[in-house]
This record gives sequence, C-alpha cells and structure tokens, in this order.
Amino acid sequence: MMNEITPTRTTYDELAKQAGVSKATVSRVMNGDTKVHPERMAAVLAAVEASGYKLNRAARALSTGRTGLIAVVIDDDVSALADPFWGIVTSGISQVLMQNELQTLLLVAPLDSLDGPVAHYLERGEVDGAIFVQVHKDNLVRKLHKQGLPVVVMGTPMSKASSIPFADTDNIAGGSQATNHLFSRGCRRVATITGDVEASAGQNRLQGYKNAVTENGLEVDKGLIGFADWTFESAKTVMLRLLARHPDIDGVFAANDLMAIGAIAAIEERGKRVPDDIAVVGFDDSLMAQTHRPSITTVRQDIVGLGVAVAETMLAVIRGEKPDPKMLPTELVIRESA
Repeated sequence: MMNEITPTRTTYDELAKQAGVSKATVSRVMNGDTKVHPERMAAVLAAVEASGYKLNRAARALSTGRTGLIAVVIDDDVSALADPFWGIVTSGISQVLMQNELQTLLLVAPLDSLDGPVAHYLERGEVDGAIFVQVHKDNLVRKLHKQGLPVVVMGTPMSKASSIPFADTDNIAGGSQATNHLFSRGCRRVATITGDVEASAGQNRLQGYKNAVTENGLEVDKGLIGFADWTFESAKTVMLRLLARHPDIDGVFAANDLMAIGAIAAIEERGKRVPDDIAVVGFDDSLMAQTHRPSITTVRQDIVGLGVAVAETMLAVIRGEKPDPKMLPTELVIRESA
C-alpha cells in the first residue's frame, strides 16, 4: 500500500529546485514571460503540473505559499441564503479576515459527497483554510483535516472525540431558556419546531427543549415535536399539522426567528391569537424578530460575534496553534409574542 501523501503548499523555491532552474526563472514563467528558454520553460511547467497546482494560481500564492483566501462553506443549497443569519455571520467572519489581509470565498452547496466539486476545489490548494458554518455530515471536514488543510467548524462536532477546532453558541442552554420561559408564563402544552436536526444547532436546540420539559415535571411528548428545516414555509406547514393533531397547544418554541414567524402565520390562519391563545418564542434575535408584528420573544445569540469567533479560531489554526473551543452565551429577549 502506498503511503498517504499530505499536500503541502508549493513555493517558488520548491518549484525552482524541482525544475533545476533559478527562482527568478520560475517567476518569469509564472508571470507569462515568453522570452524564457523553451527547455527551462518546459521544466518549470512540468514542475507545476507535477505539484498539482494550476497555472492560474496567483504569483503571490506561489512565492509565499499562501493564497490569501479562506473558504466559508455552507452545507446546503442556495435557498439557505433566504435566512439573513448567514449574511450576518459571514460579515463577522469577513471583518476579522479583512483585518488580517485575507479574503472570504463563499461556497454554498450540499456536501453529501467526498468527490463533489466543493471537495475537489478545497483539495486543490486554492485556499489557505476552510470555515464550515453548517455541516450535516462531517466526512469531508475530517478528510480535509487529515490532509492538512486548516479547517474550523461553526457548531459543536457530532463526535465528542473530534479534534477539529470549533466555535459555537450554547444552543442547548438557549433552547432551555426559550422553553422554560413558556412554562413560566403558564403554558402547559408546549410544542417545538426544530431546525435541521442533521446539523448540531438543530439537535442541540431540540435537546434544550427536551431538558426544559423534564425540568418542569413533564414527559417529552414526541407528538409535540415538529421537524422543519429553518425556513418560513416548512415551519408554517409543520405548525398547521401540530395544531390539527393537538388543538390544545398553548406555547411554541421555534428554533429560529424565521420559523417563529412561519408558526405565527399558521396560528393566525387557524383563527388563534398570539400570544393570547398561543405564545411563541424564536431563536437568534434577528432584525425580523424586532420588526415583525407581534414582535418576537426570542433567544439572542451574538451572530456577528459567532462569525468573529470562528474567524479568530481559523487564524490561530493557520499560525499552527491548537485553539480551545469557544462557546458563546445566549440571552432571552422578551417581546410581544410571549
């Protein structure tokens, strides 16, 4: 069996040594100088080809071993961008990277294959690192990490044994805060609309809901759990189904603000009032939670700060450090919907 080769950054010095020419000759070839002797040019091009790098890589990347690009990867299709959360968290990431002369490259695609276009791109050495802001299955992340690409995950890794650096919001505590608030205002039939439970945020907010239910002396009723995917449409559909099965629901924790608004739309469509008949709590404290009527009681997470945290973690990884996980706190913000 051949030994696995860990990809490394190729510099002008390394290409020059491999081609048997000077570093200046490599520079001239890579900058399109046609006056280089044909044999030397052929030797440089062969060295570039053998290294696996493309000729359109910037000269800066070849001379320094850095591209100046950090990929920000959302494991979803482009419909995910309808949620303003992604723009806000990306602004936090970009803020830190720009201050450190790095650029953000946004990649949005389902990562259900180790052999897809995103995987191929990230394996080619086109970026200095990759920040995964949503992950359903971490196979690709673990593969890239093993290959030597600096990777950071926004979200708690699914495996407790994972050594991949991460930063996250304390979603379990936030889910508990939201659900306990509903019980504290007198609700007894509290449902939840989950986010995507293949992602850690969806799992952990659901776990927070379950923790609060048991803390209030009740058993978790699976019939009161509606599974959605972070979108307005999915939440409205799920809420209508929950109301059809359990018309006595008097409280709902939706795992983000967009779904809280979807839930409210369904509740009002059924002729019920928020919060008089059914109280609703969201998660994020986005601008829409503040401007919607009724305004949304929600769990505030520092979305920009979360982006800053993962970007700072990436910088530490690039420097060769092993940063500790960062866990950001949450805060309940009480408004009209509960």
